[in-house]
Amino acid sequence: MTTPWLALRRIGLIRYDANEAAFYREKLVKRVQADVRDCYQCGNCTAGCPAAFTFDYTPNQIMRMLQVGLVDQVLESKALQLCVQCLTCSARCPRNIDIAGIIEDLKTIAFAQEREVPEHVKTFNNAFLGTVARFGRLPEFFMMAMFYTGTMNPKMVLGDMGLVPPMVTKGKLKFVPKRAKGADEVSRIYKKALEQAKAREKAELAARRAAAARASAAGSHSAAQPAAVAAAAGSEVTS
Repeated sequence: MTTPWLALRRIGLIRYDANEAAFYREKLVKRVQADVRDCYQCGNCTAGCPAAFTFDYTPNQIMRMLQVGLVDQVLESKALQLCVQCLTCSARCPRNIDIAGIIEDLKTIAFAQEREVPEHVKTFNNAFLGTVARFGRLPEFFMMAMFYTGTMNPKMVLGDMGLVPPMVTKGKLKFVPKRAKGADEVSRIYKKALEQAKAREKAELAARRAAAARASAAGSHSAAQPAAVAAAAGSEVTS
């Protein structure tokens, strides 16, 4: 699954630079080559997906597109933003492929490469992660208040107002959010996961940059050798 650090990058709290975007795409391609090649298109993932009817490409179609190298086309798919991460596809896969994890990684890469993503999708991700980090649970009213405040879209707010009365009368919506028992511990775990992921990914990126620098230096040295030989030969002829 995608690390919380990557999730924070995805919602725009932390920015990618061009090198990082290329780096994470490279990691994704390696993962795809390792995992997706085992898919034999049984269709169990799509059959169990509760949101597949809204996708432009179903889960098994996404797996097949990745197998044949259509990564860019998949990264433009709206299915990445509509996936609800229920994990049904991963649980039902007879080849034990973490399909939901791959889709989440694809979503991260799409954000990293600044592909066209609806602004309200970014706002919802921000509201979701911010609410869980603060309360240790997901009080819907608080999360939606954050979402509506972020979207600043009165039409969207008014369109959902009709859902409020029945949810309140049935006790499904509480206006005063309460922190979960052990929320402080959840916050510490969350923070530690962020720090560990940040350190690991910085180390990986530094190693990649160092390898690129060594390759560049080796190329410069190889290019300089013929020039030095030619210069020496010219000196001998002159003398």
